Amino acid sequence: MLRTTRHYSGEHSASLCSYLWLQLGEQNNDEYLLTALHAKGYHAESHSRLPKKKPRNKEEVVILSKEESFRLLDSGVLHALSNVYRLCAVIPPRSPVLMEKTVEAEVMTLFSINQPFRQMVQNLSVARLYKTYVDPLLQLDLVQVVRLNQSAEEDLEPSVKANKIDGALDLNYAKASVTLTASECRVLDSILKGKSNRKIAEDDYLSVSTVNNHVSQLTKKMNANDRTHTVKRVVEFGWLRGG
Repeated sequence: MLRTTRHYSGEHSASLCSYLWLQLGEQNNDEYLLTALHAKGYHAESHSRLPKKKPRNKEEVVILSKEESFRLLDSGVLHALSNVYRLCAVIPPRSPVLMEKTVEAEVMTLFSINQPFRQMVQNLSVARLYKTYVDPLLQLDLVQVVRLNQSAEEDLEPSVKANKIDGALDLNYAKASVTLTASECRVLDSILKGKSNRKIAEDDYLSVSTVNNHVSQLTKKMNANDRTHTVKRVVEFGWLRGG
């Protein structure tokens, strides 16, 4: 099921960050991409595997091979990596399954493989101004994926919808992200699944103090008294997926 965050050009981002560049197209084009990034002043390197060391340069772009990009996408670890990098992906148009998996992984910047490398890098300069960015060549694809998932949800039997909510509470990121940041949404989704702050920290590679801070901030924004009350507020706000 698609978890939709705000993948459109709209909300300004105040700080710079390092980028993890996923190549989800037909082939690797490291040399040309590196040349285009270097020409714009980025510190860019290509890697066949995810580097173990965290980036030190805020202008750093880590370009992963196609094989490693798909491995990370399929392994489900990109959520955790979004705490270290801003995630970018180059994907082909008219690939709804790949688009859905990329959006579910909360990749915040999407570029079309049909763009020339110079244009990709120019779009990256624009994307830096926003928390989320989708290449204009991919925006129609994204809208179609969202519509298909909404239609599939509406076609479910009422009893199936009820069982989904009773069995596991899932946050509707599209609704919650109007009020909360992406990090706060992930923490709130984990609270809905009954995780403790320490478990959230372990799963998302965060410190417990960072999770405590996210919980404090989202509780204030939701006008809730504590963690337990936030669950009640989610239901009241209609932030449950399928609700």
